[in-house]
Amino acid sequence: MRNIAEIYKREIRFYFTSPIAYVVMIIFTAIFGFFFYRSLIYYSELSYQLMQNPYYGQRIDLILGVFGPVFGNNAIIFLMMIPPISMRLIAEEKKSGTIELLFTYPVKDGHIVIGKWLAAATIVAVMLILTLPAPFMAFGFTQSAEWGPVFAGYLGLFLMGISFLSLGILISALSENQIVAIIISYGVLLGFWFLGWVMDPSSGKTIGKVLSELSIIDHLNNFVKGMIDTKDVVYYVLFIFVSLFLSLRVLESKRWRG
Repeated sequence: MRNIAEIYKREIRFYFTSPIAYVVMIIFTAIFGFFFYRSLIYYSELSYQLMQNPYYGQRIDLILGVFGPVFGNNAIIFLMMIPPISMRLIAEEKKSGTIELLFTYPVKDGHIVIGKWLAAATIVAVMLILTLPAPFMAFGFTQSAEWGPVFAGYLGLFLMGISFLSLGILISALSENQIVAIIISYGVLLGFWFLGWVMDPSSGKTIGKVLSELSIIDHLNNFVKGMIDTKDVVYYVLFIFVSLFLSLRVLESKRWRG
């Protein structure tokens, strides 16, 4: 644990002494705020109109009307923001030659992978924490604050974000060029994103259902709706585990090849 903590502190120090973390967090927060503002204004106008009819007024849902679209839209922003965070984690070490120095330290390859991943996951967590004023503002428009569905949405975004990171670390470990790493990351993530669109799972065909289960965005849908499904949590956990495990194997191969 001590070695992981040292790697973690080393990476966190780099993020906050360089513009990468600040630029990513500012851009993400600004875009999140823009989507939230647009959704809240639209919801307010629609609520005012529907309140003229008692039947429709009772069917107004703040979660689906505001947070559903916001979380769904910001999933796309995560896809653009995460690769710049993960691209340098190992690729830069290999290019600069510091990976050889790391190999001489009394740390295991697993400590390196986990420490770097935790540091990047911290950046993702901070990005989401910076948006927390949004639900407090939204609940000012209603008498009942439903924090459960909002928590589910944030949890889904966080799990998806750190899943993106785990895949980014794997690609960074396979590449010695940060630009190549970020381009491949975008391509692979889009591939996982579009898997559910290849074939309609409701068609009844097994291949359609399998591809839908492998799609990284399809597993976010329940979280966006305010529901936490064990199946979706397990998918993200397995995605992270497999990606980090493969990253470890790549580093071990690099160590033995020298």
